[in-house]
Amino acid sequence: MYMLLSMASRNLKIFLKDKANIFFALLCPLIVLALYILFLGKLQADGLLEALAAQDVFGADDAVQAFCDSWMLAGALSSACITVPLCACGVMVQDRRRGIADDLKASPAPAWLAPASYFLSVAAAGLVLCTAVFALSLIWLALSGSWCLTVADVFSLFGVMLLSVIASDALLVFVVGFIRSEGAFTGLNVILGTVVGFLIGAYMPLSVFPVGVQYFTALIPGSHSAGLFRNFFMNGALEELASLSSPQFAEALAKEFSLRLNFFGTAVPPAAMAAVVAGSALLFAGLAVLARVLSFRRRQNTTKNKEGDRA
Repeated sequence: MYMLLSMASRNLKIFLKDKANIFFALLCPLIVLALYILFLGKLQADGLLEALAAQDVFGADDAVQAFCDSWMLAGALSSACITVPLCACGVMVQDRRRGIADDLKASPAPAWLAPASYFLSVAAAGLVLCTAVFALSLIWLALSGSWCLTVADVFSLFGVMLLSVIASDALLVFVVGFIRSEGAFTGLNVILGTVVGFLIGAYMPLSVFPVGVQYFTALIPGSHSAGLFRNFFMNGALEELASLSSPQFAEALAKEFSLRLNFFGTAVPPAAMAAVVAGSALLFAGLAVLARVLSFRRRQNTTKNKEGDRA
């Protein structure tokens, strides 16, 4: 256990020392924030106020602002739960390039020690930075007057963040385990960092995309994670808008702003979203273990064949 914690601590320190890597890990949430401040926030708020005015509902500026702010923060936090673990996986690729991974394989350390240490360090990096983003999100809501959260919502959001980081950790450690060069990892980082905001509805609601794209995004665990964040971040503001207008208007907003994902014509409730995220974590953790076992057996067979040839 001491060796595991020491290696995980070593991996985490390497990641946190690279300030540029931390910046790029948080680049997607920063883009979400910038787009919202520059034009998306005003467009959404004006559109909602016009829709309410058409129903003779006025004086809902604070509720509308809280709803829009909560949507933006949900997108920023959900994207951080993906991009931060991805960048933290870079230590795995660096160790392969420098030959450290081969040294660990040749050492008397157990075969499971290295992958387990990477998994722990990636999870720790995700929790550290995502907790910072979460804290800043709560401060934003409090200072802007958009606070509509209950104590239960705050704890639920922290639980969703923890689950999302672990699910992203399992998926990305499994995928990056097949990458052997830093160039390929950089390409993956750039591509995923660019499209993840669109795929999970962080830049704009998924309802604006074609139906086929909505069906595709419903197959991505990160979209379900973002849906959970939206439900807990936005539920209080949505209830306030429902009290000012009508439950039907609030339900239409929930659909338009992707609080319910469209899975081939079926609305996905929050409980199902949580099950998908948890299931993906278990699935990819199991696949990572299986890949490690198969790789270990393949090396054993190769070693036995070489020894047989020498004999």
